[in-house]
Amino acid sequence: MEKDTNERIDACVYFCFILDSFGELSESVIGEIILSAAQSDYFEVMGNVGFMLEKKLIEEKKDPKTGETIYTLLEEGRRLANDLGSHISPFLKEETLQTGKELLKRNKRERSIRCDISSDPNKNRYDLNIRFLNEMNGDTILEMKMYAPTRKKAEEMRDRFLSKPSFIITRIMNMFLKDDFFMFDRLPEDNI
Repeated sequence: MEKDTNERIDACVYFCFILDSFGELSESVIGEIILSAAQSDYFEVMGNVGFMLEKKLIEEKKDPKTGETIYTLLEEGRRLANDLGSHISPFLKEETLQTGKELLKRNKRERSIRCDISSDPNKNRYDLNIRFLNEMNGDTILEMKMYAPTRKKAEEMRDRFLSKPSFIITRIMNMFLKDDFFMFDRLPEDNI
């Protein structure tokens, strides 16, 4: 019986550590962090959410836009994370923090960029569709559609684009707004 109690406490400490490190998070983000950093503990940790709510370590609310559950750390949970957080292995802490930072960065980027692949079987073609959105009101700032001969090629283009979207959008916008052409964009006769 003691082992079950210790596992429950460890799961609660880990969940509270995540919220203490990153603040308010959605259930899906917490799940992705745990699956990436501590996959074998996923069911143990997520299975104790009800217990943590009951013990007032955390609270939950629904996101009005998405309907997703959002968790917030309460004072008792913060105390638990601070008092027992040292029992979490340094490796797990590092993995969790690194994964969480990357995930939150990706999610922020995805709020302002929509990137999907469409296909037209009649024309035997694939298109990579990219839209840059104004984060304030959701309006489209720039929209691009690029042809790809195969789905695999479209996926490669998407992955390449998503690896450095801010570089690409800055470069494109500068070309239109600042006449800021880069050296390798100039025609050979421009250098004469």
